[in-house]
Amino acid sequence: MTEIPDKLNALRRYEIVRPLGSGARGKVFLATDRVIRRPVAIKIFFLEDLIGPKSSEKKILRDFSLETQTAGALLHPNIVVIYDVGRKDDLLYIVMEFVYGKTLLAHQLSTGFSVKRSVEIVYELARALEYAHGKGVVHRDIKPENVILSSRGIPKITDFGIARFRQHLTKDRGHLVGSTRFLAPEQVLNKDQDYRVDIYQLGVVFFELLTRKALFKGSTPEETRSKICDEPAPPPSSINPEVPEEIDRIVAKCLEKEPFKRFRRAKDLANALGGTLRSGIHIGISPNKQLVETLKKFDMFSLFTDQEIRRIAQVGKFVTCPRGQHIIRENYIDSNFFVLLEGSVKVVKHSRVLSNFLPGECFGEIGAFARHKRSAAVIAVDDCKLLQINLLLFKELDPALQLKMMQVVVQRLSKLVISLDNEIMSLTSGKAEAAPRPSVCPLCAYDNQAPIDVCPRCGEIPAPAREEIVS
Repeated sequence: MTEIPDKLNALRRYEIVRPLGSGARGKVFLATDRVIRRPVAIKIFFLEDLIGPKSSEKKILRDFSLETQTAGALLHPNIVVIYDVGRKDDLLYIVMEFVYGKTLLAHQLSTGFSVKRSVEIVYELARALEYAHGKGVVHRDIKPENVILSSRGIPKITDFGIARFRQHLTKDRGHLVGSTRFLAPEQVLNKDQDYRVDIYQLGVVFFELLTRKALFKGSTPEETRSKICDEPAPPPSSINPEVPEEIDRIVAKCLEKEPFKRFRRAKDLANALGGTLRSGIHIGISPNKQLVETLKKFDMFSLFTDQEIRRIAQVGKFVTCPRGQHIIRENYIDSNFFVLLEGSVKVVKHSRVLSNFLPGECFGEIGAFARHKRSAAVIAVDDCKLLQINLLLFKELDPALQLKMMQVVVQRLSKLVISLDNEIMSLTSGKAEAAPRPSVCPLCAYDNQAPIDVCPRCGEIPAPAREEIVS
């Protein structure tokens, strides 16, 4: 293990920190880019492990260059970015964005995901694949190991850029490329393959997220491949009764044996999932003209045109919530925020009421945009009508409209911060002291030997050290 960091350190630009993982397809190291001072992940391959009877050094280098150049142009929030590629002696390397988090596989082996969270993850991955396919890049090896969930809960696909190069990454040339149980039927049968391979493989990932069971798994790789080609996929609800019929139909369409029967594009899959994201736990009501007119009366929408208000309403869903029901639960993670149309709600933390909201107020946006656990619960005081907006669907709005909405949110947060600051100063007689910043990142244990504002290794902003406020 020490030989590889020495070779990488010879590149001079990168300081190796520690190994992140290894497998049949190379080894990955955490490093620091000395020039830009940012954390990176470096994946390396040795030429001697790649050259075989049908793979000359020239062909390997050509494929490596073509694929990584194409994938290096992919800039999407749900795709791990490639920063640099190159060769040092017999070493090929790819320098990528370092994502502080765990793979979907690691999550599946521990806690797993709810149906709603599984839908959100696959929705984001489908949008990422639509973007990549539009750039002419097909992944061909979508699986839980190749998706990292960041510390903020953002799924990112890794290993883009070695699609064609991937054919060299096994010593046994008789084996098919890709993880056996995630192979599409056309891969097994060595037929023509296109972007619909990724749609099939994402369907397999979706099935496993929903059920925590392997879709097709035989006692041998040959038996698994036979099941992939011949056995129909069972509906996820047959294993997990919480999966609704609509999700069963979406999964089944992804897993069609014939590519032309699957979703035509990854965007079509995302659109189908978008409908389920609008549903949630609250009862939907018809988006009638009166409800849209109600939005126009609120101060937060005073600068919006009628068309913009209608567009915002379209990405959301009008819902009802009876008195006493939780609209948002404390310590839960979800992607929804709300505009209260009728009724009133209370914000509760550890059974203590912090504040109340009346019609025209927006709430839940901090937890949704930060993608962190909810710091407080929101409970209906009366029977309520609300506009529920999922953050992931909100991102599909026109960028100018998103920006306009974000300005409203920032204005609200500014008023909230000023109010809280005044309250703290009042409670502490104006003697409140800011908590010191830590010098060791609590997330990745990087010792900065000086107070950290943003960790140079993992890019996170650590919470201040907790200290009692002296009055």
